[in-house]
Amino acid sequence: MKGEAAPGWQYQRFVITMRGTGDGLLLAAIFFAAYITWRPVPDILFTASDTLFLTALLFRLAGGALNAQPMQSLTIPWLFGLFLLLSGLLLGSVVNDTPMRWMIVSLQYATAYAVLPLVCIDADREIMHRRCIALVLGVVAMEGFGAFVYFYTGGSRDATMSLAHEFITGAHRLGAFMADANWNAALIAMTVPFVLYLGRLGRMSPPLVTIFLAVLITGLLLSGSFTGFTATSAATATFWVLAGGKRNWRPIAALALLGIAIFLIGAPVPAVFQARVGGALESGDIAQAGTFVGRWELMKEAWLIVDSHPLIGLGVDRYREVSESKAPVHNLYLLLWAEGGLPALLGWLMMIMVPIAAALHRWRDDRAASALVMAVALPFIAFSMASPHMYARNWAVPLILATGVALAHRRPEGVTPNRLLPAKRKVSEWPARA
Repeated sequence: MKGEAAPGWQYQRFVITMRGTGDGLLLAAIFFAAYITWRPVPDILFTASDTLFLTALLFRLAGGALNAQPMQSLTIPWLFGLFLLLSGLLLGSVVNDTPMRWMIVSLQYATAYAVLPLVCIDADREIMHRRCIALVLGVVAMEGFGAFVYFYTGGSRDATMSLAHEFITGAHRLGAFMADANWNAALIAMTVPFVLYLGRLGRMSPPLVTIFLAVLITGLLLSGSFTGFTATSAATATFWVLAGGKRNWRPIAALALLGIAIFLIGAPVPAVFQARVGGALESGDIAQAGTFVGRWELMKEAWLIVDSHPLIGLGVDRYREVSESKAPVHNLYLLLWAEGGLPALLGWLMMIMVPIAAALHRWRDDRAASALVMAVALPFIAFSMASPHMYARNWAVPLILATGVALAHRRPEGVTPNRLLPAKRKVSEWPARA
């Protein structure tokens, strides 16, 4: 009997080690998900975070911790939407003789929206909360460092070139390690709801929530993004209204009082925010908001292209070739329709509906989780109307984590899946984990 029990315990120890190591690597991957410029090869979108994600995937696979249906019954519509998106782009690329570029883009989309759900979503709510905390800490650390560097260098692009490409843009906007000020603002808009959610649950103390929100808002102001400012405001309001309760008032009230105090003492608003956002807010003229006019012209051109290619698109990256401005339209819906035809557009719309369905599913028994998904999905959808392809992991990770929180369950009492269990407990009895 002893000889038979020993190999079984050794296998359990191996599984526990693989899962524990994979979980640690995954937390690190989520922490660094926003650090887009940290790439082994600068010209290839494969970051240090991607390396950690894939390594975590292998360890969790070895530990039997992957779930083929991370989004439960919503996994099939999610993957079918991704299939339609990639199929539409493939059809357009084959017809227009650009299949090689499709292979690169399809690999990026598959990594972001097929692989990441497998490794990021867990059936245990407590584990999902830890992953949300990792995301918040990573973004707050980046924004805090970015704000420090910005004020220390006076917003100088040349002085920060050694840190990362476009850490501070030529227009003196904070891009941090996202390499793009608008992307940086989008990430902040999707992170603020996580801070409010974790604060509501008591996973972060009110003073810590206030500090984190202050850091994120500082980064938002320095990014000088009108879309980011609007999306963050809308996401905050969405979470506050849907989640309900008095707890949401505390950090928001503290920030409001801080803002009033700053205004009363006459502290200046960052010049980049005043130049790109303040004018539009004061006048009510959206044409003064950044590059809105130029993007609007690109969208009008995109409608003409879509009108001539409604079913079968131009193929991946062909839009910039036929466009008079030689640039992709900053509207993912129009870009997918133009390059992938109607199937690609329908696929993307189907994928977007999955998080919303998860939020509605959780509404009755957990309004806070439902509010989190809706508050994160709102800026995601808003920026998909102001961005080209969105396969970079900084877009996918917040949306996937929020959806995972809504779909996860509370841990049964006495179950501690991340610790060594008694030898009598079988690995097969553990809660299913993604």
